[in-house]
Amino acid sequence: MVGGKLGRKPSSSSKGARSEDGKSESQAGTSTLLKKYGVCEKAAIGKGATAVVRLAHKWDRGTDKLYAVKEFRKRRKNESEKEYVKKLTSEFCISSTLHHENIVETVDLVQDENQHWCEVMEYCPGGDLYAAIKRGSMNQLEIHSYFKQILLGVDYLHRMGVAHRDIKPENLLLDGKGKIKITDFGVSDVFRMCWEKSTHLSKGLCGSEPYLPKEMFERKEYDARLVDVWACGIVYYCCCMQELPWRVAKKNDPSFQIYLQAFESGTNSPPPISNLIKESRLIIKKIWSPEPEHRVYIEEVLKDSWVASLEVL
Repeated sequence: MVGGKLGRKPSSSSKGARSEDGKSESQAGTSTLLKKYGVCEKAAIGKGATAVVRLAHKWDRGTDKLYAVKEFRKRRKNESEKEYVKKLTSEFCISSTLHHENIVETVDLVQDENQHWCEVMEYCPGGDLYAAIKRGSMNQLEIHSYFKQILLGVDYLHRMGVAHRDIKPENLLLDGKGKIKITDFGVSDVFRMCWEKSTHLSKGLCGSEPYLPKEMFERKEYDARLVDVWACGIVYYCCCMQELPWRVAKKNDPSFQIYLQAFESGTNSPPPISNLIKESRLIIKKIWSPEPEHRVYIEEVLKDSWVASLEVL
C-alpha cells in the first residue's frame, strides 16, 4: 500500500517551547537590514507559515556577499507585542548559539526599513532537500551521505540541549558542495540548559504531521529528542522512495495501521521498512519504534554498524 504523497508540509507552531532568557532584544542590534547586509531581492527563495526568506546582496570592496534573510510575519491582532518579540528572540537566541557544519549559521536579528524583524543567515545555494527528492536525481551514495550528515547535525543539537521538533526535507538545505544543513528553529525546544544535568520533557503539538511520531498526538509530555530521531527515519525513507511511508502516525491512517500491526506481531521488516535496502532495516525499525520508551536515541543510531559505515561525500 502506498503511504503518503510527498508534498511540502506546513509546520504547526507550539506554545510549549522554552529558550534561554540570557539574551535580550537589545542584542539584535539597532542597524537596519539594508545598512548591514545590503539589498534584499523582492522574489522569495522560501516561504513558510510564519516567514518569507529572501536573498540579500552585500557589496563590500568588490566582494559580493550573499545572505538568506528570513522576514517574520507581522504581529497578529490577538498577539501582544511582548509575545511577538519573545517568539522572535527565542528562535534567535537558540539558533545563534549553534555552530556546526551541518547547521545553518545564524548571523543577526535586525529590522528592515519597514520595521519588520528579519533573521539573517548563511545562504545555501543548493536549495532544500525536498526539491532534490522531487527531482529524483540523488544516487544511493548521496542519500547515505546526507542521512549521515543529518544525524550528525541532530546529534550536535541534542548535545547542546536543543531539540528541533520540525526535521523535514524543507528544513534541510544544501550548500551545493555536498553539505546538508539543518535550518528553521521556530518550534525548537531547549530540553536541558547548559548548567543542568537532567532533561525536561516537552509539550505541545508542533512540526509537520507526516514527520511526527504518534506520542505527539496524545496530548502528553514527551521526549523531544525521540521526536527528532523518528523524523530522521521518515526523511531517509522519503529520500529512498520519493514518497512518505504514511500520511500521519495515527491508527486511523491505513498505512500506519498496517505498520503498527506488523511491528507488534514481531515481523523483522514490517512494511514499509521492507522497501528499504536490507542493511538499513534494523536501525530504521529501532528509529520507528511506535512506543518512545523503546526507541533509540541519536547516540545509539550513530553507533549502529550500518550507520557508522556510511561515508560523508
